[in-house]
Amino acid sequence: MQAYMEWEAAAELLLRQVMRPTAESVSVAHSLGRILAADCFAHTAIPPFDKSPFDGYACRSEDVPGTLQVIGTAAAGCRTLPALAEGEALRIFTGAPIPPGADAVIKQEDVQAEGMIIRIEQKVRHGTNIIRQGEDLRVDQLLLRAGTRLTPGHLGLLASQGIAKVEVFRKPVVSLIATGNELHEPGESCSPHGIYNSSSYVLSAYLEKMGLISERQPIVPDEREAMLCAVRRSLEGPADLVLTTGGASVGDYDFASSTASALGSERLFWKVNMKPGGALLASRWKGKLLISLSGNPAAALMSLLTVLRPALFAMAGAQEENVFWQLPIWEGMPKTSSAVRMLRGHLLIEDGQAWFQEHQGRGNGNIASFAGCELIGIVPGNTAPLERGDQIRVLRLPPCLL
Repeated sequence: MQAYMEWEAAAELLLRQVMRPTAESVSVAHSLGRILAADCFAHTAIPPFDKSPFDGYACRSEDVPGTLQVIGTAAAGCRTLPALAEGEALRIFTGAPIPPGADAVIKQEDVQAEGMIIRIEQKVRHGTNIIRQGEDLRVDQLLLRAGTRLTPGHLGLLASQGIAKVEVFRKPVVSLIATGNELHEPGESCSPHGIYNSSSYVLSAYLEKMGLISERQPIVPDEREAMLCAVRRSLEGPADLVLTTGGASVGDYDFASSTASALGSERLFWKVNMKPGGALLASRWKGKLLISLSGNPAAALMSLLTVLRPALFAMAGAQEENVFWQLPIWEGMPKTSSAVRMLRGHLLIEDGQAWFQEHQGRGNGNIASFAGCELIGIVPGNTAPLERGDQIRVLRLPPCLL
């Protein structure tokens, strides 16, 4: 076990512990947000036949300019089409198939019509105004790659192919255990020196967005035996990962370390060189990960979004990689720190220049500072005081988490 790790090394170590999830078949109608387990290919060409892009007349290009006899009508979804012979045309509407013998479509506003006789003055070329079969998609063309998180547009694409079911990764189950005598659930009466259990709700929401199932357990008091029983029960259950909040430090009421030891788990690391979020204990028990986060909401969430996120995405089968930018900081930072500082912020565009603007509130318990957080600024330890405009490394959160 490494007692103290840099955050990127800790993230990589956790990522190596994760096994690829199993797959299951679900209906396309209920697959929004799920992650594809296999590549999807086109079953049908799009469009599936040559068709007209607008209302007009289908004709043979060799017959115009000239006067033509209209022999029928073609509309979208029509079952039969007459073949065109010399001097003939067909009234055609948007989306209708091109009849046999026709090789061009003339817009209705470019045609002089009297009853079933039309006059076309201009010359047209072969293939004019025809949307060809397979112009958008060819049969067997790759539609979506495995690891894609399905969006509404993806569902429409799959449905357009007549695909009713898709192979997606099974959602991993996370058992989320909040600990602390001071915690109360929202809706309960809060004691004079108590606080509401916000960590479980924000962590659970992010886990769900990542593609996992979060099962919040009852709050566990700061008692060694109570925490041990709760963690053991979750580890022995169907959960793929057990995540606890509170008790991850070294105080008299911090029982995460002793719990991991009592269970005989293999420690991976304890404490990460970052703030907030440095109080982080990672263990492995019979192939399952046991992660203990700080009881401070902002610290726990920062650990989740930086150190844990790659492993969590991998558990869900998602193909998400860290994206880093270099941006100037909007406001200077006169103070220094020996630990890596993780700053909550967003992208600011001012006079065409992109900036990283930090949110107000750096405290471990300031959960409000994560509202609208789309970027995490990373300031290495022992960095000299920063001035406005100094470049810093910035981690961009993936769109699915915003």
